[in-house]
Amino acid sequence: MPSCLPRRIPRAGTAFGLALALLLPALLPAQSAVDAGAVIGPELRVFPFLGARFGIPQRLAVAAGMGLDLNPNVDPNQPSREVLLSLAPGLGAERGSLTFVYSPGRLGAGMAGGASVVRTVNHPWNAPANATYVGVDLAVLPIIAIGPRIGLLRRVSRPTDDRPWLWTLDFGFGF
Repeated sequence: MPSCLPRRIPRAGTAFGLALALLLPALLPAQSAVDAGAVIGPELRVFPFLGARFGIPQRLAVAAGMGLDLNPNVDPNQPSREVLLSLAPGLGAERGSLTFVYSPGRLGAGMAGGASVVRTVNHPWNAPANATYVGVDLAVLPIIAIGPRIGLLRRVSRPTDDRPWLWTLDFGFGF
């Protein structure tokens, strides 16, 4: 029986997934002399991550992406700096983020800041539907990438005078 609801095709998610599938083999290192214990130069560690967030305007979202450790080390008590690229489809909006994370090395606590693009879909919280916003966000992570994130974004889709600014607020783990 055909559905009366329109089918929404996640174009941004499809493009991100395709790009990730094409670039992943080039980003992952093959086994080399480094794996056998030889040191040839600085290493880069690429890793996948998952998360979930609850808040404005996405309501509930699942985040997935790739991270790049800027100073890989084996000691978890040492500070770390990472760059994360994530896509978070949600019930009220879709979000793409490029985030810098700094952790002093104690139980995954730290700070994160970055740039985000948010596209609202059906029934977002505290935002108009079918609008695109671009801006910055900041997260405080008291333990293991869990904590609140706040953002301020500017509307870039027409009409830009209808709700030109959007404050985002969410809580969860991941980015």
